[in-house]
Amino acid sequence: MIDWLTDPYQSQFMRNAGAVALIVGVLSPTVGVWIVLRRLAYMGDAMSHATLSGVASAYLLGFSITLGALAAGLVMGVAVAVLGAHRRLGQDAIIGIVETGLFALGVIMITRSDNIGIDLGHFLFGQITTVTTSDLAVNGGLALVALVGVFASFDDLRMTTFDPLHAAQVGVRVTGLRFVLLAALSIAIVVCLSTVGILMSIAMLVVPASTARMLTDRVSTMAAASIGFGVTSAVGGLTLSYHLASPPGATIALVAVSICVVVFALTLPKRVRHHATTSAQR
Repeated sequence: MIDWLTDPYQSQFMRNAGAVALIVGVLSPTVGVWIVLRRLAYMGDAMSHATLSGVASAYLLGFSITLGALAAGLVMGVAVAVLGAHRRLGQDAIIGIVETGLFALGVIMITRSDNIGIDLGHFLFGQITTVTTSDLAVNGGLALVALVGVFASFDDLRMTTFDPLHAAQVGVRVTGLRFVLLAALSIAIVVCLSTVGILMSIAMLVVPASTARMLTDRVSTMAAASIGFGVTSAVGGLTLSYHLASPPGATIALVAVSICVVVFALTLPKRVRHHATTSAQR
């Protein structure tokens, strides 16, 4: 059993892949807790698609694709905020409009420009086994910035999530915290680009946090459990993909969903009893 776990990491490229999987397993669920609690899963999915236009633009202009993806995420957030002033449009519709435009722009730039020598599938589905030491350093630095921002704002985020009006009354900068969260979300998606890819990034953001949500109502406990599920999914999925010769990104996402299904099944009797007790009390 030990050999089954350690054999994949005998080579340097797999050790790099394991390290970045660990980073994703910690970062994405940490941000994902707030995405789930604030019901922003669609925003996370949309932002992951929107970053493709930033990647393509960065290639055309000769900039870092990391900076390009981050910029696209920030553009997405600002555009949603500006269009949100139109009272006749719901936030989900606005997010859908901005996502579609930015994602379509990115696809067209990549597929039509001879100056962009990249494979679209590399970013859609991830390429974790090609992560270099320098990529690892960049992703680790970005993750550290996002984690420090989220944990430093933990109490204020909790307050604004459950009672934003009271938070504003006691001096918490609600709008500023929203931008902190959007920035952390952008960073999490950028880090996911080289691992699980754009299409699978929402799995690491939402699934571990949702799994933890089924176990507890305490935000701190939920965050700890979410990180545990995230690390297990990322590293376990990568190890499994090595032995099965399956795509790492898809395998990581499938492991995360499988854990969620198991937790759902194990907690179902408790939820049924609670529902029955609540109904009887009424």
